[in-house]
Formats: sequence, structure tokens, C-alpha cells
Amino acid sequence: MQLSLALMENIASMLIWVVLGAVVVKTGLVKGESSRVLSSLTVYVFCPCMIFNAFQIELTRERVFGFLSCVAFAFVAYFSWILLSWLLRKPLKLSPVDETSLVYGNVGNLVLPLVQMTLGDEMVFYASAMQIPFNLLFWTHGISIMQGRGQFEWRKIVSNFNIWAVLLGLLFLGFQWHLPEVLQTSVSGLSHMVAPASMMVIGMVLAGTSLKSIFTTPRAYGIALGKLVLYPLIPILLLWASGLLNHRPELVPVLMVTAIAFAAPAASNVSQLAVVFDQEPTKASIYNILTLFFCVITIPLFIGLYQLLFT
Repeated sequence: MQLSLALMENIASMLIWVVLGAVVVKTGLVKGESSRVLSSLTVYVFCPCMIFNAFQIELTRERVFGFLSCVAFAFVAYFSWILLSWLLRKPLKLSPVDETSLVYGNVGNLVLPLVQMTLGDEMVFYASAMQIPFNLLFWTHGISIMQGRGQFEWRKIVSNFNIWAVLLGLLFLGFQWHLPEVLQTSVSGLSHMVAPASMMVIGMVLAGTSLKSIFTTPRAYGIALGKLVLYPLIPILLLWASGLLNHRPELVPVLMVTAIAFAAPAASNVSQLAVVFDQEPTKASIYNILTLFFCVITIPLFIGLYQLLFT
């Protein structure tokens, strides 16, 4: 219960940054186009610094096993979601935006800073494991859904700064290299800028969106229910049925980090692809923002259920 309350408080704090981002645009302090600059800094500087900084720890067998367990668990979750979406595509008439919004969550700009704020820098190490399956599948399966054909964006995978941050972090971790104190302080400082910067970007974009359209789109509520409740439950129930954590109780706090990522709102990347491929970009933005609002309640409840099942 204490952790759920901490998550709720931290998500609420992050939403205040969203409001601040909207206010600075609405009052004319900055232009809405400035969100692109702040977004680029978050994607190419702040997030990679946070991920790399998480790997500046002592290498132990337990940490390696935990990291690989998070990667494996995440792949199980994604494949179960992809299968479910494929089965529901015709009965529910899911559009490409519907399907990708249900499968892919905001595991970077929201989950990484949320884990950092709630559980500390060390647990970001395990949360960063989500970057591997997310980017591999989003830029292969996700983009093929949005394009309507089986083309994969391998360049997006190999050029992704978060993936490189993970790989570089693993290299430093494996050889137990550590940055000089001056550089480490700089990287650590930049890593703490992810949460306010990413949330303010959402607010700056929100300033140019009609709130009425967000809350009066009936289908958005169905997508939000699926993304924040139904889909996250599937891998957790599979984990519970497997009995794995009964034999490996040390993985309970580690996989809980992954569970937080499972309950994340719809990925902002979906909105970007929707613009590129002309696949209902407005609807994609509505899904992203509505699920962000509701996750203040659903993520703490979901983690409360996780603790009830496994602790």
C-alpha cells in the first residue's frame, strides 16, 4: 500500500509538470513549437544519460540474472499482447492506431523517471531492460502495423540512442569501468531532468489540443481500459500461474519494475508514427493523453495487485 501511494503521489507530481508545460504555452512565455527542442533534448541527451547512469553500479551475478529476467518477461508480455490484438482486430474493428496503442506503452519518458523517483537510481537499471524488447518490436511489428505492410525499420533500432545507452552501459558494467567523478556528476545531473522535461513536452503539446475532444471520444475509453487494465493483467496472471516467483522470491522486486512498465499509458511514439503515415494522428494523441490521466489511478492499483499476489 505504501508503494502504491508513493507511485500515486509521484505520478500526480509529474502531472503538475504537464500542467506547467501547458501554462507556459497558453500564456505566451514560449511557443508550442519549442516542445520539439525540449523533446529532442529528452530523447537524445537526458534519457540516454539516465539509462547509462543506471549501469554505473557494481556487477553481481544477481543483477545480471535480474536484468535478463526483466528482458525475458517483457518479451513474454509483448508477444501475448500482439497475439491478443491480432485476435481482437476483426471482432473489435481495431485500427492500426488502436492496435499499436494497446500493445506499446510509454516505457521511456514516463516509466524511467517514475521508477527513479519512487524506487531509486538502482532500480532504473532493471527498468532500462524494457528498452531492448520495446525498440526491437516497436520498430518491426509496430511500424508494420502502421504501414499496413511488412517493412521493418532496422535503422530506427540500430540508431536508437536509448539502445546505445543500454549497450554502452552494459559494456561499462561488464568491464567495471566507471566515469571520472566530474563526468559522473554531470551525467547524473542530466539524468534527473528526464521527468520534468518529458512531462512539460506533453503539456506543451496538450496546450494546442481541445480538452473536449479528449474526453468526448467514446472509443478512447475502451482503448484506455484495455491498455491500463486488461493488457497489463495478462503477463502478471501468466507469471502467477507459472509459480516462478515461489521458487525465485528475489525476483519479486525486480520484476515489479517491469510490471510498472506494463501498466504505462500509450506510447507517444505511436502519435509520431501516426503523423508520418497519416494514420489518425489526432486519435493517437487522444489515446496518449487520456491514458496518461487515468494511469495516476491504475498504475498504483496494478502494483498493489502485484504485491498482493507475490509478497
